[in-house]
Amino acid sequence: MTDHLNDLRATINRLDDEILALVRRRMTLASDIIAAKQGHSAYRPGREAAVIERLAAAAPDLPRQLVANVWRQLMTASTALQDGSLEVAVHYQAMSVAGWHFGGLVTIRECADLDAVRSHLGAGVGLALVPESCEAEVAAWLVADTEYYLIASTPPFRSDALPPTWMIGRQPADVVENEMTLVARQGDDGMVIDRMAGRLEAPADSIAGEHRVIGVIAATPDQEQP
Repeated sequence: MTDHLNDLRATINRLDDEILALVRRRMTLASDIIAAKQGHSAYRPGREAAVIERLAAAAPDLPRQLVANVWRQLMTASTALQDGSLEVAVHYQAMSVAGWHFGGLVTIRECADLDAVRSHLGAGVGLALVPESCEAEVAAWLVADTEYYLIASTPPFRSDALPPTWMIGRQPADVVENEMTLVARQGDDGMVIDRMAGRLEAPADSIAGEHRVIGVIAATPDQEQP
């Protein structure tokens, strides 16, 4: 039994070495991407979500959250390598998501409320994370302020430990195959965000009153549910 156990542990050690070598190779390719962009970096939440969705679908025997956890950290490391100065303004209710999504590799600015988030963005912080539970406030903000967009919903797979969270940026998200259009509008009881399948250049004609397409983001099966 002891010899067999030792053999299994030795095999795991070899696999760990192989995994580490592949991680190092991936990071080298990330450096090559920086060179190809001539130093210009762009955060691509749509591509990241699409990659995680593809990999999770390719390994149905593994928990989807496991796949998301592993590749989320690899992608954040690549992002940090491309832009070491990245700062993120984070609503205090989304701090757990910030820790998961960025893995401590970027500068986090914790904010007591949405006004503080807006203040940090106005001062030049690159991205923001706000819990989806602040939907009415976010909708009212983004209808009025066309400088910002919703560029992602994270985590891609719903988790009891991590609240659904919007990511806000200054540039629309990159185009991916499976998308969801987000429209902020005046509802019967206040501002709301409608989620519509696909990419819509303009909201449906049936939407009356003040409204705006505030983002087109990558959609996973979990996120397609309102």
